[in-house]
Amino acid sequence: MFGFCARCASVALVLVAGLAIPRAEAQETLTLEPCELQGVLGETSCGTLQVYEDREAMSGRKIGINIVVLHATGQSPAPDPFVFIPGGPGESATELAGYIAQAHAGIRQGRDILLVDQRGTGGSHPLNCEFYGSPDDPQSYLGRFFPIEDVETCRSQLESSANLGLYTTPLAMDDLDDVRQALGYEQLNLFGGSYGTRAVQVYLRRHGAHTRTAILHGVTTTGAFIPRDLAPDAQRALEGVIDDCLADESCAGAFPDIRGEVESVFSRLEAGPVPVEVLNPLTGDIVEIQLSRDNVAEAVRYLLYGSGSAGNIPVYIHHAAQGDFTPLGEYALFERRFIVASGSNGMYLSVTCAEDVPFIEPGEGERLAKGTFLGDYRVRDQRDACAVWRRGDIPEDYAEPIRSSVPILILSGQWDPVTPPQYGDYVSKYLENSLHVVVPYGGHGFNGLEGVDCIDGLMEQTVEQGSVEGLDTSCVQEVRRPPFPVSLPPTKPIAMSDQELQPYAGRYAAEGPFAIIAEVAGGKLKIDAGPQGVFFAVPVTSDRFRVAGVSDVYILFTLEEDAVTQLAVEQSGNVIALLDRQDE
Repeated sequence: MFGFCARCASVALVLVAGLAIPRAEAQETLTLEPCELQGVLGETSCGTLQVYEDREAMSGRKIGINIVVLHATGQSPAPDPFVFIPGGPGESATELAGYIAQAHAGIRQGRDILLVDQRGTGGSHPLNCEFYGSPDDPQSYLGRFFPIEDVETCRSQLESSANLGLYTTPLAMDDLDDVRQALGYEQLNLFGGSYGTRAVQVYLRRHGAHTRTAILHGVTTTGAFIPRDLAPDAQRALEGVIDDCLADESCAGAFPDIRGEVESVFSRLEAGPVPVEVLNPLTGDIVEIQLSRDNVAEAVRYLLYGSGSAGNIPVYIHHAAQGDFTPLGEYALFERRFIVASGSNGMYLSVTCAEDVPFIEPGEGERLAKGTFLGDYRVRDQRDACAVWRRGDIPEDYAEPIRSSVPILILSGQWDPVTPPQYGDYVSKYLENSLHVVVPYGGHGFNGLEGVDCIDGLMEQTVEQGSVEGLDTSCVQEVRRPPFPVSLPPTKPIAMSDQELQPYAGRYAAEGPFAIIAEVAGGKLKIDAGPQGVFFAVPVTSDRFRVAGVSDVYILFTLEEDAVTQLAVEQSGNVIALLDRQDE
């Protein structure tokens, strides 16, 4: 997953219009300054609100809460902002500013978008942990989900500057309400994704009078104790995707025994890890890794998160059943490096070790995991990690259902592997003014589906009208899954000399600021994609290059009369960017 770093540049002018004095106990004023954020157009402001780490004592250490406001782009904006609360727990809201500005541009026309890094994340006193060893050793990423020695080291390092028991969801939502008051907003329109839906519900319980609307995308509950249900929920999603494959003539024809192949792959891995050749993300060179059953199970589970990536599961499993584990191996490495190792893992532990793991009955997680492809490794790993982490206090009624009359749109994916629609059904019983929409074929996210622009329209209407009444959800039934891929593009690198690669080097750009610079680097191309990072691309044919470290991403070159004229970025068979050569 790629996020944009929030880069705030202070300038002399201080914005004071629209600001209010924060509540007395915070004892801090808040000013915002104009700032620049990568990937964000339009007026933006940044600032920091100091709050007590120990909100109950209201004394001792203070921590800064990082704030970004993406100001409304239209005329006469509404007084209530749209607040994006991301998932994890551990993701930074401000580092997603570029994505949020683009994804919610329609909402931003009518109101500000407020981004607040939850305590322990991003620029708000982050609890960052370095797990998985050295970046130049791919195998070091493929051990335990929570390496205990790394967890103990991280706890020791963080405790010198943080009370790890004070980074829970209720405290963070009280911080958010301090920000609301300091900025002079009477009400908020809340959006929560994944864990963010739990945070929104906690805010509703504690500060419901200041909530105008809420959107819950991939809803969990305060009583859905992570990771107790991960295995059965993932199994349900996998069965659904397989059913979709077998209902598709092309997919069923290519993989008629896909269930048997799933069983054979995991049976093979029960005997021990398999050697797999993958591309080293830092060099583009071929390296061999040992891929365990847990690694493959985790890769399949994360593939299920996205509707588009889930479509790759049948062909990846088929290749593995034939002895080719490279596609699954590269995705396992990708998700560990860019999903699991990103965000604030210390904050993840502080939240789940206080709010989840202690309430899982002994043996309960193992019982629920029995017979599933995921198994019980996450339950065991997370329990062991929490045994050495400091446990915070939460309210006695924390796991009870949250009741509210606020207008709330609930969005669930039919085959979501972590927050299935049953959670949306559950919370909607207590949210009396809610509407639950289940997106066909949807995963935890809906990327890769056709017709999902309809969902953006429903969100915009909810916020604009301040109600879910009268929403026309019939368009959701038009959402479709694209055809399952039944084959993979070439993956085996071929040898090309630097001289043969020279015609591909150069600058490629599209309309706007996005550009890619390709340089020859010892039999491969070094790709500088600006804020997206630097990657190596390895030739697999004369016009197709695999991008090392980013699963299922290729660069395709257009050759005309021995000259390279265009570059396309392809993911899961779909072109996601097209750039023309811009050499001087």
